[in-house]
Amino acid sequence: MTRVLLNHFYVTPDRETFTAAEGSGPLRRFGALEKRTTVRKDATYTGLYLYGERTYLELLQPDSASFGAPSGVAYGVEERGGLESLRGALPSPKLEEIARGDVPWFRSLRSGQPLEGLAEWVMEYVPAFFRGFHPELPPAHPAIARSDALTRYAASCGMLKDRAEGLFEDVVALEIALAPADWQRWRSRPLRVEEADLRVTSAPPGTPTGVLAAHLRLRRDAGRSTERIGSTTLSLDGKDAVWRFQRGLHGELS
Repeated sequence: MTRVLLNHFYVTPDRETFTAAEGSGPLRRFGALEKRTTVRKDATYTGLYLYGERTYLELLQPDSASFGAPSGVAYGVEERGGLESLRGALPSPKLEEIARGDVPWFRSLRSGQPLEGLAEWVMEYVPAFFRGFHPELPPAHPAIARSDALTRYAASCGMLKDRAEGLFEDVVALEIALAPADWQRWRSRPLRVEEADLRVTSAPPGTPTGVLAAHLRLRRDAGRSTERIGSTTLSLDGKDAVWRFQRGLHGELS
């Protein structure tokens, strides 16, 4: 069994939901929320990013280039060369290096036989990223850990204080539904995700697939409430929160 970590996930909501999330006061309470347009050599896309300590989440603008599915999960490794050990765990693996503008960013490993309803890849940050992307900002001596990248992201948009004082700490679980054939392939592969619970089920015909909900760990007790954000719901219960997207995925349910 090959072990990986959760780096982040994304969903592509409908336009109403993206706009509502961008202006959501309750969501701003969660901390470092950045709207960013990323320009890569292979794609340009705009998203809302909520940065945690080790993980983050992304709402992809509906007009942006997609990654092969309305939602997806990015895993991570924190040891240099860690992707090499994963080649045998993925069928027909495809390895490439992604740059952010002219700055090297991360190495990406994808299966050559992707799932139909969920985009997936494994990320390994490269040291050159931290030398080329705002090297004057914290952390002073980064390695390639997820926490190093998230600190640099939050610092680059002036939101280190917002992250530290906000509610959101990390993504701890995802609810994912897959078509029966994809679900069988998921179950048979030798990948194990640590430090996060991926709850994957087989979806009956005609029901939503992809990332349906995210379970979030909060830094402090936020009471109990449910907020409507476009066609999604964000429910708070003490130091836990659940954001349900199943009614708002662009291209499936909008």
